[in-house]
Amino acid sequence: MQKHNITLVLLLAAGSLAQAGELTLFSGPGFQGREITVRDATRDLSAMGFNDRGASMVIRSGRWEVCINADYRDCQIVEAGEYPTLDRLTNQISSVREIGGGNNGGGGWNGNDERRGGNRDGYRDGNRGRGRNQEPSVTLFDSPDLRGRAIPLRADVPDFAQGGFNDVAQSMVVQSGTWEFCQHRDFGGQCRVYGPGEYRSLERNFQRQISSARLISNDAGGIGRGRGRERDNDNGRRDGVELFSTVGFNGERVQVRDELRNLEEMNFNDRAGSLIVYSGQWEFCQHSDFRGQCLTYGPGRYDRLGSLTNQISSMRRVR
Repeated sequence: MQKHNITLVLLLAAGSLAQAGELTLFSGPGFQGREITVRDATRDLSAMGFNDRGASMVIRSGRWEVCINADYRDCQIVEAGEYPTLDRLTNQISSVREIGGGNNGGGGWNGNDERRGGNRDGYRDGNRGRGRNQEPSVTLFDSPDLRGRAIPLRADVPDFAQGGFNDVAQSMVVQSGTWEFCQHRDFGGQCRVYGPGEYRSLERNFQRQISSARLISNDAGGIGRGRGRERDNDNGRRDGVELFSTVGFNGERVQVRDELRNLEEMNFNDRAGSLIVYSGQWEFCQHSDFRGQCLTYGPGRYDRLGSLTNQISSMRRVR
């Protein structure tokens, strides 16, 4: 993807220097087609000839409200990152504006509920990409489908009772980093590891069970611009997972749409250096038959795999 005339704008406001946000919308998925770049609040994209036309998006900096209707109505909050698809927002965006950053309340908690107002349904697209320099973050929700009260985390939380969120979470979005969530305080009891992705309904035995969380890796990749090209299936739709033998979506590649108990079957055991999840939530494991360390990834482009680099031996779709 080539970009032309994209600049970083610095604004001097109220006597202090602040970095302006920047959002680019594309008329086609995968950062294709006509594009416009926005650096200021735009209450009606009709004025730019781009109402209901956005199909993919790059947020260079800032946190933005992206809204289905003019005048900032029916919105969701989207973090810096690359979003090759927009799900329910595809060809629906009518207004956008940058919003202020949250106040870090200390520890792992990041202040209060991220969602201001009653018309938002959460970070529904927050996992699609992350900025290259974005700090690790995850948002927990007290209801399924990324709804209800939301609590964002930026660091380890040994006891959710301190934030009034013990045994509450039923869904989550991991915006960046790889996180471990445990049933008991101080990372005790049963624990599960989640990589970047949307988890609209936690496993039944894990709903309302999380009491502690900690970051275990901040190098598990994220959505990035790799030089490798994505491949379509026979119907022109991307599906399943594509594995690459080197970082940055390069080298030999294989596409997988069904569970594999042993990647030896495809001559790709312990060879994956990057991957793309086109659809679903997938579990990737170090050993055959889904044993050893396992990480779960949602839709996105993962140009590096951290501890799983050249370690994946089995994989399966979990939802």
